[in-house]
Amino acid sequence: MKRALCALLLACAGVPALAQGAVLYAQHCAACHQADGSGTVGLAPSLKGEHWARLGADKSYTAAVLLHGLSGPIVVNGQRFVGSMPGFAAQLDDESLAALASHLAALQGGSASYSAKDIQAVRQAGGSPPQSRERRGQLLK
Repeated sequence: MKRALCALLLACAGVPALAQGAVLYAQHCAACHQADGSGTVGLAPSLKGEHWARLGADKSYTAAVLLHGLSGPIVVNGQRFVGSMPGFAAQLDDESLAALASHLAALQGGSASYSAKDIQAVRQAGGSPPQSRERRGQLLK
């Protein structure tokens, strides 16, 4: 109910998708990844860096991580992280996730824009946190 009300208020207020993505990022991501995406040592990796040029090139990767989460060991900017990021498939609809993904792309210096259809396709394909980590490894080879 709270999520639906927030989305409705943002839509009625005419908030552009990128601004809506920033609000959603602040609500769901910034506590771990920090407001600027720089991450938290030992807890959550940075959402910035050279590796995002390759990860961001595959729009389905960001969508999959947002939907299904990511778990297991990863290395980001030379730091090892072992943990679990939750997916937001149950909490956020496709429009909200598209706005959030677009905001993440902007944080990373990219210009990718996500639509609800992009998210819906990944949602329908299914996935899991370990599968997100596997896909990450494939993209970074």
